[in-house]
Amino acid sequence: MGEITFSGLASGMDTSSWVKALVSIKQQSVTKLQKSKSTVETSNNVLSTIKSKVTTLRSSIEKFTDAKFGSSFDLFSKNKVTTSKDSVVTANVTADAAKQNFDVIVNKLATATKATSNLGSSALINGDTKFADLAGGKAKTGSLSLYVDGEKKEITIDEEDTVDDILNKIVDAGGTTRTSGSLSGGTWNPPTTTNNVNATVQDGKIVISGNNGKEVVLGASSDESNFVKVMGLVKNSDTGAYESSSKISSVNTSSKIMEAFSGLKDGTFKIGNAEFTIDENTTIKGLISKINSSEDAGVSAYWDASQSELVLTSKTEGAFNINIEKGTSNFTDLFGYTTTTTDRWGNSTTKLKDQQLGDYAELTINGTTLISSSNTVTSEISGIEGLTLTLNSVSKADESGTINPSTVKVEQDSDALLDAAKSFVTAYNEAISNIDDNTSYGDALYGDSALTSLRTNLRRTATASIDDGTMKLLSDIGITTGKANNSTSTTGVNTLQIDEDKFKEALAKNPEAVKSLLVGDNKGTSTSGGVMNKLEKIVEDSLDVSTGYFDAKSKSLSSKIKSLENSITSAQSRVDAYQARLEKQFSNMEQIISSIQSSYSQLNI
Repeated sequence: MGEITFSGLASGMDTSSWVKALVSIKQQSVTKLQKSKSTVETSNNVLSTIKSKVTTLRSSIEKFTDAKFGSSFDLFSKNKVTTSKDSVVTANVTADAAKQNFDVIVNKLATATKATSNLGSSALINGDTKFADLAGGKAKTGSLSLYVDGEKKEITIDEEDTVDDILNKIVDAGGTTRTSGSLSGGTWNPPTTTNNVNATVQDGKIVISGNNGKEVVLGASSDESNFVKVMGLVKNSDTGAYESSSKISSVNTSSKIMEAFSGLKDGTFKIGNAEFTIDENTTIKGLISKINSSEDAGVSAYWDASQSELVLTSKTEGAFNINIEKGTSNFTDLFGYTTTTTDRWGNSTTKLKDQQLGDYAELTINGTTLISSSNTVTSEISGIEGLTLTLNSVSKADESGTINPSTVKVEQDSDALLDAAKSFVTAYNEAISNIDDNTSYGDALYGDSALTSLRTNLRRTATASIDDGTMKLLSDIGITTGKANNSTSTTGVNTLQIDEDKFKEALAKNPEAVKSLLVGDNKGTSTSGGVMNKLEKIVEDSLDVSTGYFDAKSKSLSSKIKSLENSITSAQSRVDAYQARLEKQFSNMEQIISSIQSSYSQLNI
């Protein structure tokens, strides 16, 4: 906060206003310097924007001239490939592929080998299986409805109930039917009592049926338990019995594997080139995750709950075995992937059990039949350099029985070249327009001859004719100035526009001539090549960090800003000192006047 002063108490004069007015005059020199600094800062900001536009222009030019670094950077060598039936075959292509068309018929797809476990009844439910552990722990306990001839009976499934416990509750809830005794041929047949409902579990399946002519309906929408769903029970419309649609797995994949499978020993085993370890903490789900996360295993694994099987599928198509080795654990034997025998001398031999081998793909290219171990058919198989086919489905015959091939077409990627040309035109126009907008009279960089010279050189080069080739001007490929034919207007004269149809037409008719016009031989040994090479040289020179215009100009402007900042600081210090001196002088004056007035007052007394 500034000091609070009361001026002119003795003299009656407004000395504060005098000081303010005098200081304001001196402050004008500081204000002038600040305005100069602001002007230079604006120029520097504008310069930075123009440099950014020129840098973008360089990037757009390099899309063409980078071809000198090899075919992978050469837009003119870039191909594109299309297929008439993507559902049958798709393709990828490199610059090495020749422009051509050919027909493909897929007779057979390659398949991958599968190895399926054979755990037998050990993975299926039985009477001792705890219901709450089924369905990955998602089996629900609670109420379950049973209807016998329409009469509702309800049982409660408890947390600790086994399958046998539940089946016995169903049988008991169904009640019994008693028959009267009878005398037949002198033989007395005593009364009998039989259950109205039969319920059994065998070979991993549940069967629940009515007896004594009773109709049984199991389950209601109000039930708390999902017993019917977990057991996959479906009612047979002919017999009226409920039966599991498939064998029910007793395996909970979250369970520890050594607890889930009796007799399983800890240790190691191998799939592919990857070794896995089983211990007391290994879960089935965790083991499957490890197998799927391993690149060296070369398989994908999943637990098929409907069949109680651990299925390994090779990631490589073709009739190749999945490598499975026993190791120190008996996992591969117990799961049925291998079998180990021991002779009378104690020597063990482990053999790989039969696997469902994959198959090879078969296709024809222009009538020639080829066999591939994979659905990805590389040039080594097809003999077509630079082309990779992906087989997606078998070719189908039409109504007449004729199999129509999928036509594969390899051609120059004119879209990539057109996009690059459009990008160049846009970048060129933005760079030129930014220079024009800031070098006219009154603009931030007015009078900057180096910048206007850059604009002139870009413009002259973009519209100049090259020495060699059948196409000599950018206008030959549809890139022209904005000025209309026979027009005297200068509006848009420095910018470019592109006729996309004419550009594509030029590429289609003579791609080599288009390339020669834009980049010449593009060997990078001189700048006498195409239009883009010459423009690149101009832009590169201006952006050079050592000798280029932009860096030199920016350094000069930054130096001016720094110098002006120092001048502002010094000038402000002088103004502040001047103000302090004035305030002191007026303060002294007031004190003298006050003293004189005091003395005069005493004399009058």
